[in-house]
Amino acid sequence: MTARTVRRRSGRIRVLVAATVLAVLPATAASAELPEPSDPVVTERPNDWPQPAELDVEAVVLVEGSSGQVLLEQRSEQRRPVASTIKVLTALSVLERTELDDEVTAGDEVLDVPGSGVDLQPGDTWTVEELVDALISRSGNEAAEALAVHVAGDVDGFTDLMEQDAASIGVDELELSSPSGLDDTQQLSAQDLATIARAALIDDRLRPFLGRTSVTLPGIGSVPTRNELLDRYDGATGVKTGFTSAAGNSLVASAERDGREVVAVVLGAGDDPARFDVAGELLDLGLDDFNTHELSGQLRLAVGGGSVRLEVDPVEVTAPAGREVGLDWPVAPRPPDEAPSVAITEGSGDDAAPLGAVPATLERDVAEPDPEGAGGDALGRAVVDGVYAGLRAAAVADRLS
Repeated sequence: MTARTVRRRSGRIRVLVAATVLAVLPATAASAELPEPSDPVVTERPNDWPQPAELDVEAVVLVEGSSGQVLLEQRSEQRRPVASTIKVLTALSVLERTELDDEVTAGDEVLDVPGSGVDLQPGDTWTVEELVDALISRSGNEAAEALAVHVAGDVDGFTDLMEQDAASIGVDELELSSPSGLDDTQQLSAQDLATIARAALIDDRLRPFLGRTSVTLPGIGSVPTRNELLDRYDGATGVKTGFTSAAGNSLVASAERDGREVVAVVLGAGDDPARFDVAGELLDLGLDDFNTHELSGQLRLAVGGGSVRLEVDPVEVTAPAGREVGLDWPVAPRPPDEAPSVAITEGSGDDAAPLGAVPATLERDVAEPDPEGAGGDALGRAVVDGVYAGLRAAAVADRLS
């Protein structure tokens, strides 16, 4: 059972929720449209939350996979070169517009493509599935070029689609020029990549590609993934490596344990295995030192002529293990005319720290009209403020989970 208490503090009612720890499983996309990851309701991160010492990388972010809540970050909003990690967005844009068994015949676009490859030659015919395997697991740059031309006719047209798709999932104002990541003039932030990775992980067609430890490719046979984390880290589920001289060794990583999944982005790490070591440390932190809770509640207040009911639908909140989280209900001198925001806090009493806010719904239950006429109604309206004020301290949260 979920514990609950009600306290009055400084004109507010503090509802403390010892919330049930949830098993948050990845969702699946219900249609061919790009899945849009949810926005987190928790927007603040208290300074005393667990975190490692300063990490020797250019940027990192660790987020809760299901909600996107930031658990740790270091220069996560700064845009910089990200190399082949952009191929996760490439794959999303391809699978949005193709079928896995579609055949793609490579043209001259695959000639002289530098960097990592899968020996794709003009005239070779591969399926979309084989090319996406080459793209994700082997980071095949010529596979990216062939897919771009197949989908949009040329690379410029395809990168326009990538920009549109990124904007549709909340990554705005990108200027892309390469589906492979070889062009270091296109830049993304660690937070951008975390959002793209979350969209990929809830895409039921793309998700399996992200976690494959080996793939079988035409003319090559079985080859291992370049993402060593999939073999090194228990519970790893993806996602993509990247390297150029400007981007440094980078990695978008994800892992699942006990039903929870977290996503870590490491940009500009030193020589391998630094990016895998840092990602493993971040994933351990997210999965071992944090728990996810579901908060919801209903607050009903009697007023003259009826009642006012405030309700918060279930929201997901992640906090350090053992910390208390709850909803802090606003109770003003008068009943609210519009639905207020309800604060989410960690801790109790005067030490409670704000984490964010969630909108409540407001409903008014009106009592039956006075059978004698309008006199009773008028009286009810006249005393409503007094009744409401008198009941503030006795307000009851009559449903929490």
